[in-house]
Amino acid sequence: MFYVPGIFAALVTSAGAYYLLGSRAAQNLSVLESQSDNRRRVFFRRSNGLMMLLLGIGLFAGVYAVDSNHPTKAFFLIWMCDCVLLLVIVSLVLIDLRLTMKMRESRREQRAS
Repeated sequence: MFYVPGIFAALVTSAGAYYLLGSRAAQNLSVLESQSDNRRRVFFRRSNGLMMLLLGIGLFAGVYAVDSNHPTKAFFLIWMCDCVLLLVIVSLVLIDLRLTMKMRESRREQRAS
């Protein structure tokens, strides 16, 4: 059962790599929102992909590189970085959600007029 955290870390890392390098979903929204908002959305999603990539590496290191039975400074540092990365990811998702709400509001206004 000790392989499950490694699989999870690999999934997080691959999702981060996909968002960083392969996802074009944010660019496809350029026809629906302003160019500046779309550039920000693409930047935030790519930044989020990088953070997810780093989080996957950090999770792998936190499980396999340090001993949880005898915690050291490295153990604390790795898990603290993972917590900070998770907080940054949630913040970037909330920013993206706010941009989506702004886009929906402007589309509603366009339909009303």
